[in-house]
Amino acid sequence: MTRRLLLLRHAEAAPPPAGDFSETADLARPLTAAGRAAAQRCGAWLRQHTLSPDLVLCSPSVRTRQTLEGLLPFQQPPAFPTRFCPEIYEAPPEALLAQIRTAPVQARTVLLIGHNPGISALARLLDQQAIALDQGFATASLAVFSMWGSDTGTDTPNWAQCDGQSLTLDTFARP
Repeated sequence: MTRRLLLLRHAEAAPPPAGDFSETADLARPLTAAGRAAAQRCGAWLRQHTLSPDLVLCSPSVRTRQTLEGLLPFQQPPAFPTRFCPEIYEAPPEALLAQIRTAPVQARTVLLIGHNPGISALARLLDQQAIALDQGFATASLAVFSMWGSDTGTDTPNWAQCDGQSLTLDTFARP
């Protein structure tokens, strides 16, 4: 069975309160009404494509948590193991990849919900030939990667081996 990595940039968030550019204020930014609707469209898209994560790695920000909440009504089962990882917030691609590499071998599909520029930089790092990524990784954009050789039996790569040599972009969507 093929392993899949889903990279989701959080949906549209409200701007920070006037003049407050602190990390605390940024972490507290909620989704806009359009952002909530976009998160639900992402959930519907995932369901339509039968992509249900075995593990979610999520930034602890309010906007990423609310993006995840928007997906839940469309998932089967409606709840899955979730790790809220402070290391994902404002992380460079290498730090995001380090979090993915901690996923247990039993997880066949891993969803990472994070922020730009880290998410788009990670997607480009994982598949430098991915022309679709040149369109930009707007809010509520989703990249679906397959792990090479992940359906070959006992030689199945695990998440600890995840890198740009083992993954290829299958789909890039803005539901």
